[in-house]
Amino acid sequence: MHVLYVTASLPYSAGETYIVGEVLELQRQGHRVTLAPVRPLQAAFHADAGSLIDATLKEGILSLAVARAAIAECFHVPKRALRALQLIAASRNIKVLVKNLLVYPKGLWLGAVARANDIDHIHAHFASTPATVALIAHTVSGIPWSFTAHRWDITENNLANIKGATATFARAIDRRGATELADLMEPPSHRKVRLIHMGVDLPVDEPEPPTRQAGPLRVLMAARIDEFKGHHDAIEAIARLTSRGFDVILHCAGDGPARPAMMDIAARLGVLERCRFPGLVEHSALLTQLRTQAWDVALLPSVESGASREGIPVFLIEAMAAGIPVVATNTGGIPELIAADGGILVPQLDPSAIADAIQLLAEDESTRRRLVINGYRQVRDHFSVEGSVSALITNLLGHSNASKASD
Repeated sequence: MHVLYVTASLPYSAGETYIVGEVLELQRQGHRVTLAPVRPLQAAFHADAGSLIDATLKEGILSLAVARAAIAECFHVPKRALRALQLIAASRNIKVLVKNLLVYPKGLWLGAVARANDIDHIHAHFASTPATVALIAHTVSGIPWSFTAHRWDITENNLANIKGATATFARAIDRRGATELADLMEPPSHRKVRLIHMGVDLPVDEPEPPTRQAGPLRVLMAARIDEFKGHHDAIEAIARLTSRGFDVILHCAGDGPARPAMMDIAARLGVLERCRFPGLVEHSALLTQLRTQAWDVALLPSVESGASREGIPVFLIEAMAAGIPVVATNTGGIPELIAADGGILVPQLDPSAIADAIQLLAEDESTRRRLVINGYRQVRDHFSVEGSVSALITNLLGHSNASKASD
């Protein structure tokens, strides 16, 4: 099967690396994948996405080639092009409408490209403009399509009902997201929602729970540095542990708009030397560090506020697969991951609870061992990339032979 994957920027992206493993697994299972980023940038940031460059359509949103193809498509299939425009005209407000109109030419172009390259199925990651591009491409080409919704893109409600009605299925990556996505659709479209987790590669052997080594406890937090990932609470937890005489280091891998502010907070609390900010780290390097157990604890104290909520962070899944015990807040889809005693859940905005959980993992070897074993088995049973892609393929194949729509 030849699948066209519409992304935001991947493989030219530092923020969609969790999709790379899925694409590579599709290829391993014998399927051809072509990527179509809505906004391609100049170079792949992560080395593990570099192998996908040759399978990527690199035209920008309003390149000359896109403009020409869009005009040609309006003459070639005028009824379908008009129908696509009518669909996006139903956008719920001006802001969403403008976003969709900006990608309308790209959707027309992609439909022509998909038709010319014998694409069997179009799948978009994110229910926002990538799904809009896929919707338009489907409308003008007649090729079946589907989409994966993540977090904020569900709340945005960018034509969710129309997309659900026209897609063969709509995928959510956690239970709460599946419920919220279905609630945006009218019957019977809501029955198209499928819960298929994002998955990760598993080590060949079940990891052995590490013995606590001498020296500072090494805590890793790998996430975009913004106000919703909980870096402030993590730094305050480190300050509390330090005041207790506890030897600990927090490594904040990643970048984001709040990085300078977080460094200032660490300095103000007197723990800047214990809170390190290395910036963006290659995904492959991060995986190696996890699998060699270079870290004692994986931490993600996300904060849920209004439209911002956590899905199921792939960083936590990767840590659990590698045998690293995790501490995270009970927000978004995280409790769905840390089920069956697979990690420690703490309330959001509670640095004291974070500090207590980290200290428990440092001092109680039996707890640490139990969580490592349970965490790995939870990922093995419910979050492996092989299992997730197999479920995805089942849904893709169910519609890959759908007939092309007539003009």
